[in-house]
Amino acid sequence: MAYIDDVLSNLGDQDAAQVIRAELARIRDRQQFGIFFERHMPEHTALPGTPVVAGARVMRRDRPADEGIWQVTAVQGETAYITESSSSETTLAVPVGDLMPVAVFGEPLYPGLQSVARVENGSPEGAWSAVINAENHHALETLRYTHREKVDCIYIDPPYNTGARDWRYNNDYVDGQDGYRHSKWLAFMERRLLLARDLLNPESSVLVVTIDAKEVHHLGCLLEQIFPTAVRQMVTIVMNPNGSPRASELSRVEEFAFFVFIGNAVPSRVADDLLGEQGREPEQPISDIEKSEKKVRWEWLLRGGVNSNSSRVDVPTWFYPLYLDPKKRHIVGAGEPLAPDEDWRTVPAPPGVILLWPLKTDGREGIWRMRRESFLRKLEAGHVRVGQYNAKRDRWSVLYLPDRLANMIDTGELILTGRDANGVVQVEYNGTPRIRTAKTVWNRLSHAAGKHGTELVKALTGRPFPFPKSLYAVVDALRIAVGDKPDAVVLDFFAGSGTTGHAVAKLNAEDGGRRRFILVTNNEVGPEQATALRAAGHVPGDPGWEEQGIAEHITWPRVRAAITGRNPQNRPVPGAYLDGTPMADGFHENVEFFRLAYLDRDSVSLGLAFEAIAPLLWLKAGATGSRIDRVDATGWALPEGATYGVLFNASRARSFVRSIQSRRDVRHAFIVSRSAAVFAQVAAELPTGVEAVHLWDDYLTSFEIGTVDVAEEEAA
Repeated sequence: MAYIDDVLSNLGDQDAAQVIRAELARIRDRQQFGIFFERHMPEHTALPGTPVVAGARVMRRDRPADEGIWQVTAVQGETAYITESSSSETTLAVPVGDLMPVAVFGEPLYPGLQSVARVENGSPEGAWSAVINAENHHALETLRYTHREKVDCIYIDPPYNTGARDWRYNNDYVDGQDGYRHSKWLAFMERRLLLARDLLNPESSVLVVTIDAKEVHHLGCLLEQIFPTAVRQMVTIVMNPNGSPRASELSRVEEFAFFVFIGNAVPSRVADDLLGEQGREPEQPISDIEKSEKKVRWEWLLRGGVNSNSSRVDVPTWFYPLYLDPKKRHIVGAGEPLAPDEDWRTVPAPPGVILLWPLKTDGREGIWRMRRESFLRKLEAGHVRVGQYNAKRDRWSVLYLPDRLANMIDTGELILTGRDANGVVQVEYNGTPRIRTAKTVWNRLSHAAGKHGTELVKALTGRPFPFPKSLYAVVDALRIAVGDKPDAVVLDFFAGSGTTGHAVAKLNAEDGGRRRFILVTNNEVGPEQATALRAAGHVPGDPGWEEQGIAEHITWPRVRAAITGRNPQNRPVPGAYLDGTPMADGFHENVEFFRLAYLDRDSVSLGLAFEAIAPLLWLKAGATGSRIDRVDATGWALPEGATYGVLFNASRARSFVRSIQSRRDVRHAFIVSRSAAVFAQVAAELPTGVEAVHLWDDYLTSFEIGTVDVAEEEAA
């Protein structure tokens, strides 16, 4: 182009030269530069639970998934008539039950979330993390409604495209004989990374993508193309120190991680540079400002969880009252455990104290984390303190110093700096570690994927899973990405076994953070497993098939076991983390498990699908506090503890707005109205700082997914 510009400058007719320059500029604006690859036909995905109707695209559940997509020409009773294409003259009659509707990317879909289970093991006031069983492209489009520009970190471990049938494109496993496998992989990744870009906070966020040698160079070019203004670095991670022997090749010990720093994001400084000798002081002096103080994390006394021996009937001797002096904000004693049939409401409080019982958020009878005798010893030692008071729920939180930390006072790892007015110890870690920037080569035994990935997943679930990441490698990556953001939102849309969610919980436990995670994984089964399931008479969509999928068989059980400390057999998880913490202790986290559902447009517009839409509104409002799950007959809903409200009937707008004005914790107001003018009028009356959202027009327009192929739009 530079040569052409020189020629035009010397052209005698400069008017003609200017016309040519303008035409060249137009062509140049349309020309794509950077990495070139085939953008293959849009992908398609199965829609379990969606009815088979005339005109629908379907796959045959009784046949291998790679046999193609069919068109339904008619449905008569329990029989559907299908053809391979609209122009085909061959029509087959098959049972409706043998068909699974599919959606081709580019067709409009209306998603919702179906709640499957919850694990409440954290603070009642804390935010919730989410694990979603979904095709990740559709999940990303859904999250553009709930989390656009709100995600602080995306960590993904996508398919490595090894040629060993480790991923699928349009339901067909891609193997080493596919001449288009690299361009298919790039098209697959580009579609998802372009959607992910919309979720990342443009002011400050980090994308981390791990990969191996098969696609590392292609991925680097793709990231440069999608994030041209971001700072990008590649890290080499030793994940198999023993090496993977290969014929006629060097033994591979490493994989790679790209860090993409967006906006003003920079790597958080850490105590371990991950390459040099651990614990060694850096060569250059570091200022006091650069020092990092690690907080001592006290534990909640109330035992969380729903399936982890956490109720009164499970351990009745751990159900006893604490005596709280509200003036001193101090626990002064504890009463005897109640008999199993004794009502705690009838127990009188001694003069001057309030009785605190181990009651869960929903009022169910729980237990404390220790028997009364152990509690009194900790109380006498000054290892129990009172936390925050929740006026809305009339609840006090109580915390204690766990034994593993109390023992550190004796070893000198913790320093007793004093006691407060109530005699509660004040402790800090001995020596403030100096911090530094992590190196671009990581060589730590803790990053070995076999011991701290494969074996860890087996310990948590009792089930094998191929090639999970080392928990500690992901913790270190997140520490660099969001170590300075204790309230970060972390997304992983290639969640696999759920290591990222586990790592977020572990990092929170180490530094007292309140980070949340969103994990997305599909429920695929491997090719050999699919063959075995079909031989056993199962087909996709059957319970016997679905319960063997990644989400239901591995991800959900692994995350649940990590949080509760109990495996799928409800036994304590054996072993301990590298810092000595028993895995059976679990983590103080709240997690909900969902399936992505596909809704009927008319049902949505008529407000008949609110129960499936409700979790999306809750996620958009921050996933904190109460959720509004049903249409309220009074015309609006704003429950105690919720951070958002929903106006279902515009005629009740005045009382709805007054209620919001009386609350300081409300941040979102969802207004159902067919009139833009009515919506604008109600929104104008809301207090400053409350975001108004128009339902259902907002959902059916902004939130309609699948209608634009982002990669094609970007390339246009």
